[in-house]
Amino acid sequence: MNQLTAAAICLAFACGSARAQDAKTVIADAQKELGDLRSITYSGEAKDVAFQQCGANAADMICKGTHDPMRPIHNYVRVIDLAGPASRATGMTNNIGAGGSTTVSPGTFFQQVTPQQADVSQPWGNSLEFYITPWGFLEGAAANNATVSRRKVEGKSYTVLTWSPSVKAASGKSYVINGYVNDKDIVERVETWLGENIMGDMHILAIYTGWKDFGGVLAPAKIVQTRGGWPFFEVDVEAAKANPPDVATLVPAPPGRGRGGRGGAPGAPPPMNVTAEKLGDGLYRLTTGAGSYDSVIVEFKDYIMMLEAGQSVARAEAYVAETKNLIPTKPIRYVMNTHPHSDHTGGLPVLVAEGATIITQKNNEEFLSRALNTPRTLLTDPLAEHPRKAKIETVLEKRVYSDGSRVVEMYHVYPAPHSNGLIIAYIPREKVLFQGDFSVNPGEPANDHVKALYPVLVRLNLDFDRYINVHAPAAPQYKADVWKAMGK
Repeated sequence: MNQLTAAAICLAFACGSARAQDAKTVIADAQKELGDLRSITYSGEAKDVAFQQCGANAADMICKGTHDPMRPIHNYVRVIDLAGPASRATGMTNNIGAGGSTTVSPGTFFQQVTPQQADVSQPWGNSLEFYITPWGFLEGAAANNATVSRRKVEGKSYTVLTWSPSVKAASGKSYVINGYVNDKDIVERVETWLGENIMGDMHILAIYTGWKDFGGVLAPAKIVQTRGGWPFFEVDVEAAKANPPDVATLVPAPPGRGRGGRGGAPGAPPPMNVTAEKLGDGLYRLTTGAGSYDSVIVEFKDYIMMLEAGQSVARAEAYVAETKNLIPTKPIRYVMNTHPHSDHTGGLPVLVAEGATIITQKNNEEFLSRALNTPRTLLTDPLAEHPRKAKIETVLEKRVYSDGSRVVEMYHVYPAPHSNGLIIAYIPREKVLFQGDFSVNPGEPANDHVKALYPVLVRLNLDFDRYINVHAPAAPQYKADVWKAMGK
């Protein structure tokens, strides 16, 4: 029996060594195929987008959908320094003016992963842009006990290398990164997951296609990165160079952009002191004062409707607590989302965990449904702790909620540069209009977003007085303020 046990132990050890060796061989072969580089630079034309938004596209400023259009990046250059390890990228792009202006002005794109950020014991969100490149992935695989397996994706067979950084997710779970190596020892796909407030275990996938020889170095002609299944970043590679001698200075940081890594963890946000402004019987504006993201709660006979959930989990939790304090006997059945930008969806996980149904414009349904029904194993927020399937009701052009006494009307605002999924809420009894991001600045003419809203208000002929913005102004605003900003 002892001999059998010893044999079994030896067999298990041998198999483990073989697996480890297989991974090492796959890594070495892939690195050799890519030229055993210590650094690489490539350049071309790129495009990106702010997550959950539309890009500053000079040719088309009307938002057509989630991440459509994207923002162009011209003269894109990226350097990946495996010895650092570090990564930097730059290019010429567009910026949108402040205060709701859609005027496009030239700007500089800059992205970096410093050696401190590339430390796999540091936050994964700061380093993954280095490790989802084929070169960075193989470096990480070689240093972090990668394992090897076989898998089919979209009908194609791959050798899959898998490893984990030492840093853990908020839930204590290990992050995972997979690299898909084809039969020519080329890394075609790299994927990982990151805990994200709305997207849950957000899938991040980079696909590298059209590999070819760029004058002595093998590189992909096309790079496409998606997040949560949505377009996020693309590059059409036009040139590449192996081991450039000026790697340390090839992509300098723009003026005012530091080179150092981030410091320690940010401090805890200050406590939120919620106050409730009574707008009518069973109608309250919730705010935390200057800089607040405001919500409005509406009492119906059997339930409560919350207009906007707050821009963060903390704010949503504070607003839910205040709502239960004001109206303790009724459930929050609905939460209205004005549009799907991250600062207007951040509190939704709290309301979904409460059992509330999300009301949003039809164009946002797919995004919010896919996002909020994704597993949340990397997070510790209320929806991760109390999982529920997100329920969504949609507004096409108009939807009315009524119990025979209380009425809330919702309308789609389009076309607009900000989002194709914008809705506003009108409460007839108190003549209140509630909206997100159509900000009127006292003493200034209307910005381009308000200019998009104004003809809709004229067409609908809504008899509103109070004009409530999610982004709290310094003083209450009224219809007269909107009309004045429009020069009426």
